[in-house]
Amino acid sequence: MSILHCPACRAGKIRFATRTSLSDVLLTGLTIYPFRCQLCAYRFRTFLGRRTPNPRRSFDRVEVSFPVWFKSHRSSPASGVGHEGVIENLSIRGCRIRSTASMRIGSRLELEFQYSDNSVPVAIEEAVVRSIADGAIGLRFTKLHRSDERRIRQLIDVWLPELLHSV
Repeated sequence: MSILHCPACRAGKIRFATRTSLSDVLLTGLTIYPFRCQLCAYRFRTFLGRRTPNPRRSFDRVEVSFPVWFKSHRSSPASGVGHEGVIENLSIRGCRIRSTASMRIGSRLELEFQYSDNSVPVAIEEAVVRSIADGAIGLRFTKLHRSDERRIRQLIDVWLPELLHSV
């Protein structure tokens, strides 16, 4: 078995992508599937030679436990109204936070987290609340600096195992 690699960045951390177009569905009959790199987000197709189910999520999340501070995107810096929580899982496009703060789906947040005592905080300029369940807030990142995105990719690269093997 050999590991499939992303044609853009050569990482072995790829997974099946959601079939979004008619051509994706038709090519599935020939066992040519869409894939997405978990590090650079590049989407590509390749021949797999076997049938597989359609995935629900495009990016795997790695289990983490990082303290996080977040606030509403519209609140002023002087207001000091913020919340604390713990990031439970992380991907290059989002995360899940455990917190007692009450949020609404569609709310926009700013957040910062540190993955070690010696690290500079990673800042997410804007994240949208996508789900809320049992004290967990699901977020999708919509704005972040390239340097912070690069640091998240490095974290994912370290903690996410090589995902797919070809037949």
